[in-house]
Amino acid sequence: MLRLSRMKTEHSNMTKTFFRPALPIALSMLAAGQVAAAPVQGEAVSFSSPGGLTEQCIRIQAMPGADFSKHDRKTEETYCALDLYRLALCPKLWSTSPGTILYEIALENWGGDPAGFEQASCSAGHHARDEALDKPATFKMSVNDRDTSATYAPSAWIYYHFSRYFDTNVYVPVAVYRSMEAAQHNRRVTRRGVGLTEGHRNLRMLAAGWRFVDELERGEGSAGARAAALTDEGRQVYGVLLDNKGDRYGPEINGTRESGWGSGQNHDFQLTAPFIALRTAGALQEAASHGVHQARTNPRMAKALPADISTTQVVFWMRDVLEIVLLDYLLGQQDRIGNIDYNWRWFWVEDGKLESKSAHGHEPPDEIRAFDPVRLRRSAINDNDAGVRSGYANFARRTGMLDGLRHFHPGLYQRLGRLAADLAEGGPIYAWLTGPAGLGTREADAIKQRAVEAFEKLGGDCRSGQLALDLDPAAFIGAEPDPSPRNCDITPP
Repeated sequence: MLRLSRMKTEHSNMTKTFFRPALPIALSMLAAGQVAAAPVQGEAVSFSSPGGLTEQCIRIQAMPGADFSKHDRKTEETYCALDLYRLALCPKLWSTSPGTILYEIALENWGGDPAGFEQASCSAGHHARDEALDKPATFKMSVNDRDTSATYAPSAWIYYHFSRYFDTNVYVPVAVYRSMEAAQHNRRVTRRGVGLTEGHRNLRMLAAGWRFVDELERGEGSAGARAAALTDEGRQVYGVLLDNKGDRYGPEINGTRESGWGSGQNHDFQLTAPFIALRTAGALQEAASHGVHQARTNPRMAKALPADISTTQVVFWMRDVLEIVLLDYLLGQQDRIGNIDYNWRWFWVEDGKLESKSAHGHEPPDEIRAFDPVRLRRSAINDNDAGVRSGYANFARRTGMLDGLRHFHPGLYQRLGRLAADLAEGGPIYAWLTGPAGLGTREADAIKQRAVEAFEKLGGDCRSGQLALDLDPAAFIGAEPDPSPRNCDITPP
């Protein structure tokens, strides 16, 4: 086991002592043959489980061309410093897919005993967090069976890396690979998840998911299902560590969803103000205004979307929606609608650059007040684990979300073109997908096909004059424009 350091934090106006793992002492330094094979490659941190297995957390090797912030890298390090056996682990008891919630707990309340917290508090579901000091991460694995919700852990880390490649404004959470001894996960999490969800009619899909995980961890189920969720010859489960943050949008971005699940709600999504604006020719301001007016002809949308919503917010939303659609189209997401969140942020222009920071309250902090910041909602897509896998329904593609667009971000267009060229030629990004990212050639080839298809479609619209490369929210509020070319040709980075 790794040595643990005792640390202190402030919680509920009281000083509490809790256990948090010290920085890992074993970075891929175990002798050959002692580390379980992982489906991904990168900087690995090794942990010893109670059963004597070598678990791993892996900061996946960077996708070529992707740019990661200092915060991204620090978050990866933080995740890979988490020793699961010094944290309380609770089954997710809401929504439709299984997951393991990691909690840091107070020493004086629980005696450094995660099992005591799990026994006493996990049944509270969301409210288990009220008894903990922090929720540093969630562990999600792949769950795909006839009666379960669809989740595929690699999808989350592919979304993370692709978002940094595209330099998206929309937030996609940091994700790292993690494995855990299957017997320990089953005993501490899965069996409790089965027991707490069984028999609840509103949790039927979630209960089926926990039963499926239980079967896999006990060595049952098909060979294909076990291979998709287990490693180390079936002795460990593997998945992704991430942390989802944000408040859920209503119909103003997620759409009214009045047409039902599947293609119906994805068509409803295309009737939101920013989506209508993306398909409206003309200047950005007029397109945004038209989008609001047209969307509000639906009574449910009119209730959710204020008539005086700022044009600036709609223009920023246009870029967010465009990025979401492009990622989902390329990566084959089947469960986006209803899973788009937001966080409030201040945006301002300083020395010609667009700057932003989290907004806590309606008044700007003193240090940025002189820049006349605007308070806007920045979109976040936290639920990215129903993509990439062959067989998922690609609703962005199926419902023609890239058809008829009249505005596009110039930098996004350039990066898409370079991505399509690389994948078509089997270049470094393709090699990353089938190497460090851990995908099979079937999955990588599907992404390649969609990237080439998307760029051919958008490139044709650009050359015909239908698509303008003018969607630059930063420039819209006075910052220096994106330096990318505004023509349809692709230039080297």
